[in-house]
Amino acid sequence: MEFAARKDGSTKRFSRTAGAVAALTLGASLMAAPQSAFAADSPTTKELLDACGWADFCQFHPQSYWTYTGPNHQVGSTAFNCASQTNDHRVDWQDTTGSTNSVGVSITATASFWKTYEVSVQASYGHSWEVSHTDTESNTIHIPAGYKGWIERGTSKQQAKGWYELHFGKRYYGHYIWYVYDYQSSGYNTDRPGGGYVNFKDAKMSQTERNQHC
Repeated sequence: MEFAARKDGSTKRFSRTAGAVAALTLGASLMAAPQSAFAADSPTTKELLDACGWADFCQFHPQSYWTYTGPNHQVGSTAFNCASQTNDHRVDWQDTTGSTNSVGVSITATASFWKTYEVSVQASYGHSWEVSHTDTESNTIHIPAGYKGWIERGTSKQQAKGWYELHFGKRYYGHYIWYVYDYQSSGYNTDRPGGGYVNFKDAKMSQTERNQHC
């Protein structure tokens, strides 16, 4: 990995040699710097985010927020109508929407970096966040004779982007201050659950499906 370091005497608390600052960008790709700035080793993105729980200072700085509808996906099982007339079928389904991020680090409710993210984004944009949200519903679908039917859903989601700032009382991988740039996290839009959609779909059964289900 490549590092970028600069002198910084503005933080009294780290005036000892607070001159070394390393910048970590998305995907653990780092900007070039003089050879003298290289540490013996370098932290991974996960190590830096995990350090949010014990660093002297860890703050997420939100830069943007937006809502969107997630990709369509099937929920529940596919129903098959082998009768000679249109029939109603009840489909029970459960759909869990977890929180993900752009750096591939697992998010849990107890993770300090997530708590920092959640509080900062909520304070900046006034939206609540959940690590995981599960919806459970039952829908009745009308399936023509000889057809199969299923339910597709597009989940209401939200996302925020920004960067983390971490300060350490002792050098961590050779530096007192680290940044994790271009961090994005997405999850269920708790404040607007109706922003997504649920569609009923059907299609004629193939002969193979008829043989299997009828």
